[in-house]
Amino acid sequence: MIVYNLACEHKHPFEGWFSSPADFENQRDRGLVECPICGSQKIERQLHAPRINVGGVGGDRERSSEKAQHELEVAKSRDTGGEFIASEDYKKLVGAVQSFAKNVRENTEYVGEKFADEARAMHYGDKPHRGIRGRADAETAQELREEGIEFQSLPFPVDFPNAH
Repeated sequence: MIVYNLACEHKHPFEGWFSSPADFENQRDRGLVECPICGSQKIERQLHAPRINVGGVGGDRERSSEKAQHELEVAKSRDTGGEFIASEDYKKLVGAVQSFAKNVRENTEYVGEKFADEARAMHYGDKPHRGIRGRADAETAQELREEGIEFQSLPFPVDFPNAH
């Protein structure tokens, strides 16, 4: 199972459990994922830090390290609103990723599952070149690369028409 931090268009945070990234996307696109607070179906995944154990059963050495304890106390002391406040570097990173995703959404056309067909049509001159975003499975992506069609896979979702 994958646990995602999610938020609706009104920024209500909640958590969702899915069997795979594709399962989340499928359920969300079919309107099956909704905010438990307001019922909105405009849902986005939020950035989150992965939990990594670095030794010991259950990460005992990590939890007991003085540095980790100090960092936790510093974070708690800065937490004035009941939520964990991340470092300034982390906030800058989140802002940059959000800005990039917004730029991609605003400057490309969502073509969904027709991504490969549209990319090929532009590559072979059947359609005018334009910025597009969509989906392609790994096999199709490899075929596009072998045909010399340039594109970039992104490490976060910006290809959904309702992603704001």
